[in-house]
Amino acid sequence: MRSIMCKLIRKFRSQQDGSLSVEAVFAFPLLLWAATATYTFFDAYKAQNATYRANYTISDILSRETQSVDLAYLNGLLRVFRFMTYGDASTTWIRVSLVQCTDECASEANRDLEFDWSHGANGARSLTAVDFDHYASKIPLFPIGDKLILVETSLDYTPPFANALVSFPERKLVSHVVTRPRFGPQLLWTGPGSNGVDEADSS
Repeated sequence: MRSIMCKLIRKFRSQQDGSLSVEAVFAFPLLLWAATATYTFFDAYKAQNATYRANYTISDILSRETQSVDLAYLNGLLRVFRFMTYGDASTTWIRVSLVQCTDECASEANRDLEFDWSHGANGARSLTAVDFDHYASKIPLFPIGDKLILVETSLDYTPPFANALVSFPERKLVSHVVTRPRFGPQLLWTGPGSNGVDEADSS
């Protein structure tokens, strides 16, 4: 019996086949990071797509409007945006501006753009002529006499597994959509303020 045990021990000691988990120890963290990164990037694109879908919905509503709009109307549109993006009062705002071209409308570099009015909901400030340095590139060419509706939306986005992805922090998902009024020459504003300047509403 003792000799059998000795033979088994010597045989076990001389064996060199088997499996090691060293590769798994190195590969598992990388696979885990890849899975969380893929999920996070997909979720970010999903959230960005949701903001644009909500913006296009709001823009289409405004383009079909034949009556004037006011702060209560904008607050209603903000609730639509929150519903479609799962946002809340602390992470969302919208702004609506009516734009016209007054001179050299065929030249993107030389045209003169003006805001008929601009108003925001939930803390978004009204735009002024100074802002055209940033917004002119977002507004397409359109003939003199026409007016366009510029709708902006913003959602504060916190990605899942943000702590594990150092290069993908929290960010604002801002979208811009320009629409032409469908059934009228322009969209009228009857809320507070004159010449497009007012105190941004909070809701």
